[in-house]
Amino acid sequence: MRETALLAWYAEAHRRLPWRTEVSAYRTLVSELMCQQTRVETVLPYFERFMDAFPTVEALADAPTEAVLTRWAGLGYYSRARNLQRAAQAVVAGGGFPRTVAGLRALPGVGPYTAGAIASIVFGADEPVVDGNVERVLSRWYAQELPTVRWSWERARAVLAPGRAGEWNQALMELGARVCTPRAPRCGGCPVATGCLGRDSPERYPGVKLKKAVPRRRAVAACVLDDGRVLLVRRPEGGRLGGLWELPGAELDDHVQPDANALVAALRARLGLAAVVGAPLGTVAHTFSHLHLDTTVFAASLQSKPGSVASDALRWVHPAQADDLPLSTLARKTLGVCPGWAAR
Repeated sequence: MRETALLAWYAEAHRRLPWRTEVSAYRTLVSELMCQQTRVETVLPYFERFMDAFPTVEALADAPTEAVLTRWAGLGYYSRARNLQRAAQAVVAGGGFPRTVAGLRALPGVGPYTAGAIASIVFGADEPVVDGNVERVLSRWYAQELPTVRWSWERARAVLAPGRAGEWNQALMELGARVCTPRAPRCGGCPVATGCLGRDSPERYPGVKLKKAVPRRRAVAACVLDDGRVLLVRRPEGGRLGGLWELPGAELDDHVQPDANALVAALRARLGLAAVVGAPLGTVAHTFSHLHLDTTVFAASLQSKPGSVASDALRWVHPAQADDLPLSTLARKTLGVCPGWAAR
């Protein structure tokens, strides 16, 4: 029987992950949001550091947003961190975690998958989950080449193990992550290969979804040094990398060349800074989910104090202070080409 075989396999072979060894609604929420669009192996050290800093939902709710972003820095998709804190604040204000999918979905940043995961794993509700791993397993079980969202959720609910939904959902996800992988699936080691309609040609399922071409754009940034410190600017709240710190500069329109003139104009327009721009120090390539960005970093010095930017949005920072600020991976890359600043 598929249910018995899969649950037995999971009990024996599942990874001992920190949010599985100590289960709570809070830890499950943090892990699920961190694991969205990020590999588990990447998440593990971030999860441990995050839980050390914010061990309870109350601690996260009360923390300064900059401290939350600092602990999240490097994971990307920073709206997840903001939503996580907003969800924590809603939980505290409401007197605890909702126990139903509908209640959980009312929390900021919690969609059907995360709500189903918390409801089933923590509260024992008979609720399904569908992520990429589950969709792939179901698609192969039923030889469904182009599964729709509705089909996947209906199938997930139909195969649910009543009374053991939490274990079952995790077993499906684990199977997809470790055995029924996108490429080179290990069908010979699959505990539920019998009856799988896609076993003879597993990589056919699900069919390839066409991806949009990712555009490439250019940016310029200034490395302004003073007595071993570098000038950083905080990005406006909202939007990509909102609230994080970076070298001053700007993303350029397609027709603008990434040269010294473009940086002078960007610094004046964005920050009200008059600057003398020197030689380029290097160009850093970075890929977001929707964009390839090439940032050319120039040595620069200031001719004036900031004019059109709040003073708390500019900061002189020593290398030793960098870990106390929320810096994106891109910001750390660009800092890495500044003289005296090793890539951190």
